[in-house]
Amino acid sequence: MGRQVDVALFDWSGTLVDDLLVVWEATYRTLMSFGLPYLGLEEFRERFFLPWYEFYGRFGLRSEEALREVDSRFYRTYVPLSLKIRPFPQTESVLRSLKDLGFKTAIVTQTKKALLLGQIARFGFENLVDATVAAEDASELKPSPKPVLVALEKLGAKPARSMLTGDMAEDIIAARKAGVKAISIIWKGSYHTEPKITEKAPDFIAHDLYEVMRILQRENKLK
Repeated sequence: MGRQVDVALFDWSGTLVDDLLVVWEATYRTLMSFGLPYLGLEEFRERFFLPWYEFYGRFGLRSEEALREVDSRFYRTYVPLSLKIRPFPQTESVLRSLKDLGFKTAIVTQTKKALLLGQIARFGFENLVDATVAAEDASELKPSPKPVLVALEKLGAKPARSMLTGDMAEDIIAARKAGVKAISIIWKGSYHTEPKITEKAPDFIAHDLYEVMRILQRENKLK
């Protein structure tokens, strides 16, 4: 029997890069700049969801003007903090191994394109990723399937032969709507907790990137 899976799609934040604390700080500082209360880390993990503008809408920031200001204030805080972001220790070796095994890889994220490409370059991952889908590359953000479908189109890939790994419930929803199997990664840098993930019933659950790679290999009966 031939390969069953050709494409490994990955979320970025909390999946390949350890940026939870950076995004949390930028978020609570943005909310506080509007006179809203401090949001602790565990409360952030419990309440945060995608798309980002609906999350901020829960705090009363719903108008176009307010959301433009949210975006501006968030990135004024996030950009200098983002220099602290690092890939998880397993990321490079897993991406390199997947390339060696013949997988095509892509990033599917709500991170803005310039920031995403800058981080990929800073980490030296340019040759390990075949395609990127950032915030500007699809007409909707996850949990819409559109970013996933854009990634598949860029790679010339079929949904049935692809799998998406992410750390949030919205990754599972987007994958399912796109006809792609979902691997949920739950570990120290995850944005969502295990209960939030398990209630969405992903196809697979992994607790590190090596386990993600083993799932992909097992689906293809690769050693």
